[in-house]
Amino acid sequence: MTRALAIAAAAAVLAAFLMPAAQAQQRMPCAPRSSVVAGLSGPDHNERPTLRGITPSGNMLEVWLSDAGGFSIILTRPEGGLSCMLSAGQAMHAVPPPPSGDGHADKN
Repeated sequence: MTRALAIAAAAAVLAAFLMPAAQAQQRMPCAPRSSVVAGLSGPDHNERPTLRGITPSGNMLEVWLSDAGGFSIILTRPEGGLSCMLSAGQAMHAVPPPPSGDGHADKN
């Protein structure tokens, strides 16, 4: 699942870089972090943070997952503690690594 999550997180980071924070808040649903966390971890979603990182602009990017495959990707700004939903969906699943020798594997 790590590879699929990394790809999803990379797409979210790209979106976060391409849009200034103020503009992002106007286009994405945002709420106080405590409210977003309560909603994602509550009985309707049952998600938990699985990946977390800090973007170069200082925002925290998180990927939340449920055991059923639901996912949410949120971005939290340090000023004001607002969290904005970048993406959400269903059917997140692990993608097996390609077989070695196909030209795509790491060759360290």
